[in-house]
Amino acid sequence: MIARLATSALVVLVACNKPPPAPAPTEEDKKPAAVDNAASPRLCEHKVPAELCTRCNPELVEVFKEKGDWCNQHGVPESHCYQCNPKLSFAAADDAKPAGEPWCNEHGVPEAKCTKCKPQLIPKFIEAGDFCREHGLPESVCPHCNPERATAAGHGPPVFPPPGTRVKLASPETEREAGIQTVKVASRKFTDTVTVVGQLDFNQNRLARLSARGAALVVEVKVDVGDDVKRGQPLVVLASGSVGQDQSRLTAAKARVDAAAAALAREQALLADGITSKQSVDNARTELAAAQAEYEGARASLRAAGAAESGSAGQYTLTAPFDGTVVAREAVAGKSVGAETMLIEVADLGSMWALLDVPAEVAPRVRVGQRATIELDGAEPLTGTVSRMSVSVDPRTRTAEARVELPNPERKLLAGVFVRARIEVTAEHEALLVPEEAVQRAQGASLVFVRSAPGEYVPATVKVGGRAGKEVEILSGLTPGANVVTTGAFLLNTEILKDSIGAGCADD
Repeated sequence: MIARLATSALVVLVACNKPPPAPAPTEEDKKPAAVDNAASPRLCEHKVPAELCTRCNPELVEVFKEKGDWCNQHGVPESHCYQCNPKLSFAAADDAKPAGEPWCNEHGVPEAKCTKCKPQLIPKFIEAGDFCREHGLPESVCPHCNPERATAAGHGPPVFPPPGTRVKLASPETEREAGIQTVKVASRKFTDTVTVVGQLDFNQNRLARLSARGAALVVEVKVDVGDDVKRGQPLVVLASGSVGQDQSRLTAAKARVDAAAAALAREQALLADGITSKQSVDNARTELAAAQAEYEGARASLRAAGAAESGSAGQYTLTAPFDGTVVAREAVAGKSVGAETMLIEVADLGSMWALLDVPAEVAPRVRVGQRATIELDGAEPLTGTVSRMSVSVDPRTRTAEARVELPNPERKLLAGVFVRARIEVTAEHEALLVPEEAVQRAQGASLVFVRSAPGEYVPATVKVGGRAGKEVEILSGLTPGANVVTTGAFLLNTEILKDSIGAGCADD
């Protein structure tokens, strides 16, 4: 089929898939078959036709590659690749298909209902409410919306683009005017990456949020935001009634311990002189133990509050738990605070976290230990590895969180800054790469256009792998050295879509 475009600058050539009329059966044809399945080819040990097997006949490799029928991933023709086509079979097609109504193999519908080959039928189906506007076929037989119907009829899905399709330009001048550009496909080292966004945050393992141990009054604030502090350095002085009670209890307990210790010593001396009983000594020893327990309890309460044992007026001091920097302050002298109020926040800025939002659909590919490149506006990219990966998806954002720890020796990284990240989800390997603009989508298939001759382009169905930057990995459907269209691929794709209303089953 040849369809001329409105501009008369391009023509799209589509091979007609309509089979030739079957010849009248002869007497020989009417005889029963001598064998069970004479139409089925003889298969070799690799389960493909013996005379076409590239493993048994290595000289055929180049033949298949020249035809664009080659799976680089598995090293066999794409038409022979069981791994890419699990349902592949070389049994004679007629053996498995029951006789039925004539079928349009190009569009995957019965010939009598093919509105692409017979567009005059479209109004009839629209009037009947049986028309799929998305695919331009009757809804009742649309193989895209209802693939099970074609399968039940013993047929496969429609083939797009039809075999033999090519786009030909009217002249070299037209090619230049259309701005079509090509690149030669080459095999290069490639690493599949996932691109995500996120933001920087403090290392939560080296972050302290200090608050009062209970209701208290801020007496004095000794530091401010940005100050570097050392472990044990005083930060905030607080006054608390409960701490004052513990300090008083400690003083009383100490006095009780001293008195009990003196009483025990006296009883022991009297026992040595035979003046008192052993029972009296035991009682004195018990009293001393009780006084010591009360004393230690009061000390523990003050230590938990960060208060000094010798303090007075219920005052105690919050100190830095490690070397770091004050990154937040809510403490103000004279302010009454509770246990839930954060007064001072101290962080170790020697390292930061990049918290990345990984979309749910690619989250299973991200693993701990994978290399990540972090990009910040106005700064050099940083590298790190994924140290943690969330095991759940946020129901609001539908993302999972990945964490990358970044060294920050010069303290240039700031919490809250937005970042972009590329996570390497595969190891480096050789792959065929094409610019992303070369890959077009049509009828559910990924296509590239190969320049077969000056001004002539053939659409090739390809299997797309991973992405890295603006390049796409091609797993099968292309061979190294092919010239594929980059700029102008969209135009060529538009033309074959425009002319997909073919004549596969229409009469001339």
